[in-house]
Amino acid sequence: MNTTTQTTAHSKLSPVILFAGTLFVSAMLMFVLQPMFGKLLLPLLGGTPAVWNTCMVFYQTILFGGYLYAHWLTSRSGQQRQIQIHTALLIFSLFALPVALPADANPPTEGNPSFWLVWTLFLAIGMPFFVVSTTAPLLQKWFSHLGHHSSEDPYYLYAASNAGSLLALLSYPFLLEPNIGLVNQRLFWSIGYGLLCILIIICAVALWRSIAEIDANEMPEIAAEEIAAPPMRQQLHWLALAFVPSSLLLGLTQYISTDIAAVPLLWILPLTLYLLSFILVFSKWADRIHPGMVALQPAVLLIFIAYSFINPAVLPYWLDLILHCLAFFLTIMVCHGELAKHRPHPQHLTHFYLVMSFAGMLGGLFNTFVAPFVFNAVYEYPIMIVAALLLRPGFFNGRWFLQPIFPGLLLLMGFAVYFGTDRLFEYLDVIGGALILLAGLTYSVRHSPLGLGL
Repeated sequence: MNTTTQTTAHSKLSPVILFAGTLFVSAMLMFVLQPMFGKLLLPLLGGTPAVWNTCMVFYQTILFGGYLYAHWLTSRSGQQRQIQIHTALLIFSLFALPVALPADANPPTEGNPSFWLVWTLFLAIGMPFFVVSTTAPLLQKWFSHLGHHSSEDPYYLYAASNAGSLLALLSYPFLLEPNIGLVNQRLFWSIGYGLLCILIIICAVALWRSIAEIDANEMPEIAAEEIAAPPMRQQLHWLALAFVPSSLLLGLTQYISTDIAAVPLLWILPLTLYLLSFILVFSKWADRIHPGMVALQPAVLLIFIAYSFINPAVLPYWLDLILHCLAFFLTIMVCHGELAKHRPHPQHLTHFYLVMSFAGMLGGLFNTFVAPFVFNAVYEYPIMIVAALLLRPGFFNGRWFLQPIFPGLLLLMGFAVYFGTDRLFEYLDVIGGALILLAGLTYSVRHSPLGLGL
């Protein structure tokens, strides 16, 4: 009896371990490749925030391409055909190894090197990075067809993927880079990529066997259960909830590198918090964590806005950094929590991830190619903080058209004070305190029938 129970439990856990482990390895390879190739580029371009942001745009664009491929493949082909096509792609991608800079890689001596950098990245790592990018949505979609008891909600596997990303992000600068040379890093990465291809093929075999075991009499019933596509409004909501954190990530990275402290590897901190938020919102504790984050966000942001934007000079740099990171983490936790809460049926899983990756790409493009030409400072960062507040749950419920009135009035009052007095800074603390008190009072009575909270 005990042996039978253990065998059943093992058979239930095995697919989860296989698929989660494959996603974990895939994400690790992705986040090791990024800094490793950055080290190859460092002698040519340096490590400025502009170079980092351009690399991020490239990675987000290829990620979007991988998600688009996964969506196209799973929506246009049957499962067995998907396995055949993707296996052929895996084999073809092996010819791109080992990853290396092109022999004639010389950046331009004049002008902006961004386009040269993107082209060089594409030639050097485009193919393997593309294949790695397809893994998260494709394997989650395959898992949803596996017939496992948890196949009805495969999104929790995304937490394993982001855990792999987080481990790679933290281990590379502190463990891998100091102890392993670039030549060996490239070799080990290529070996890891080969291992990933084998794991993906094993996942494909598991899916193929599952398909073969399905009773033919059940197939018409499964096919009949067609889930309606998400409405456009919901897709735009996903887009906004993913776009704002993506832009905030780059905005905060740029801000702390230029305005707070130019410390090496400081860029790791925002990205670590970004990945951690995905791990938490797609975990089994998400339903308990999310309400607390939503409740805590306004209180922290009031303090954050008061000290970091109204009068930042009063804080030491380390405390300013902590406050920025705390506000950033709470903000993206609310956005990503709402994103996870509104995820669709697994039938539209790849569509959901496609919108997410498209939003991430748009955020990178906005911060890298639009904001520097529109703003003369890092204004995109506070703008996205405001946008995140507008995306808080409940904003579009009830009298949503009235809700922008109060912040709009505050904005008009702020402009009136700014342009109407020459002694603004003498009264800055008083004005800031009054606005914070008024905003806090308004938030506290937002459910009042008098409508003070609008």
